[in-house]
Amino acid sequence: MQLARTELFKKDYLRLAPPIRKAAAKQIAQLLIDHTHPSLHLEAIQGHQGLFSARVDRRYRVSLSFLEEDVILLRRVLDHDDLYRSP
Repeated sequence: MQLARTELFKKDYLRLAPPIRKAAAKQIAQLLIDHTHPSLHLEAIQGHQGLFSARVDRRYRVSLSFLEEDVILLRRVLDHDDLYRSP
């Protein structure tokens, strides 16, 4: 698997507090290893075909899409409620 990142993801990521950034990096690494791992709580985002979210921690989630069979596009990393308003 390979990763691609949107500019919004990059901005969101840099705004995170260091402990959240560390947790996000850990979960992104898990996405690369096995995107079906239960700790990710991967789920489709309702109303947005082809978009998914994965858990960073209890508060934060990452939105993503699968571009090709081996490319994951990281779109946003935000607070749960904010992410579902603007995936």
